[in-house]
Amino acid sequence: MEKYLAAAEKIIEEAWKRPELRKRMLPRVPRDKGSMYTNVRQFATRAWRRPATDEETKRLLRFVLMARDQGDSAEVGVKLAMQAVLISPHFLFRVELDRDAKEGGVISEYELASRLSYFLWSSMPDEELFRLAQEGKLRQPAVLEAQVRRMLKDGKAKALAENFAGQWLNIRGLAGFSPDPKRFPRFTNTLRQAMIQETEQFFLHIAREDRSVLEFIDSDYTFLNERLARHYGVKGVLGENFRRVSLVGTPRGGILTHASVLAVTSNPTRTSPVKRGKWILDNILGTPPPPPAPDAGDLKEDGELKGTLRQQMEMHRKNPSCAACHQRMDPLGFGFENFDAIGAWRTHEGKHPIDATGVLPDGSKFNGPAELRKVLLGKKEFFVRCLSEKLLTYALGRGTERADRCFIEEIAKNAARSDHRFTALVMEIVKSDPFQKKRPRGGKR
Repeated sequence: MEKYLAAAEKIIEEAWKRPELRKRMLPRVPRDKGSMYTNVRQFATRAWRRPATDEETKRLLRFVLMARDQGDSAEVGVKLAMQAVLISPHFLFRVELDRDAKEGGVISEYELASRLSYFLWSSMPDEELFRLAQEGKLRQPAVLEAQVRRMLKDGKAKALAENFAGQWLNIRGLAGFSPDPKRFPRFTNTLRQAMIQETEQFFLHIAREDRSVLEFIDSDYTFLNERLARHYGVKGVLGENFRRVSLVGTPRGGILTHASVLAVTSNPTRTSPVKRGKWILDNILGTPPPPPAPDAGDLKEDGELKGTLRQQMEMHRKNPSCAACHQRMDPLGFGFENFDAIGAWRTHEGKHPIDATGVLPDGSKFNGPAELRKVLLGKKEFFVRCLSEKLLTYALGRGTERADRCFIEEIAKNAARSDHRFTALVMEIVKSDPFQKKRPRGGKR
């Protein structure tokens, strides 16, 4: 508690030095009890993301009276009250009050505003959301949709790209990725940051421009700066700034060919078809394989393999306990073998030509990443359902349960009716019972 108190005191003291912030925190000059009451209640209401009650405000005012009795100014007392607000669980946690059974567990409009803002902005509601919640209008379908569209256009929606995309695509792992410098001397921190920025800007573009989520699988454009374009072999891109670049005529398209994804699904010394295949099953198709058998074994990490990596994997699959899962993972991973461990295009592995062909368990055949992306587009129902579950999990801040499955199916189905537009998917999540209602005790709905 002491560290929270020290942090709250520092925040208030720093804000007090800035006139514009001080005026927002102290809109009325604290000359009498009424003005102090208004100041404290407005601050607590904003910080707690719902109206502070009269009883709560009176408790906070005791700090003001205590300071006055000790000979301090009213401002000192107000600061103490504000510190109490900032160390309260109502500020530190997103508290949702229990609902009466007659209400069906529906959260309040203030709680809906908080869920919405932390989902799309990773931050507290702004004045407009607060106003609509106060007026009891936020839950109205037309108003709610207008707010979702406004929020996705806002600069704060960058948090959705950074936090959700980082979680869904595992690109947060790129911060700890350290490829062998002897094998990959071109990999630098500058390139690492460019990889991350490409994926975040691509995600944000689809969200803000309300594009089809199927473009995550296959698209004819991306966002590059000069450093990343050079890594990709794309000409005509100069400078540090990122801009939209056509990928027509190149082997790339969609997040599966982003260097960020290709790197985090590789090993430090080489590619990993198993990791890449598993990543697709987990994050694109939503059909994760079971854990490996205890006696599954692994390939050597020193990179000293006899023959090609594909040949080594074929030997590995001869183990009956490994074959079933690897038949699902390996072909998907080999479809992207033309990309090395840091996402650069290659045609050979050492002296051997890359074999990027594959056959999936359902008989689908492909040769190379472009054909594999088309195969995955043919499984769009799996992808949209997978993305719906990932996005709902992020929006709720908890894992999905059996009771959520029917809602996930409905979200994906309804989004498909709107050409799989990103906003349609978000709206279906925001309108769903798991988002609009409080989770009952015991986890049952």
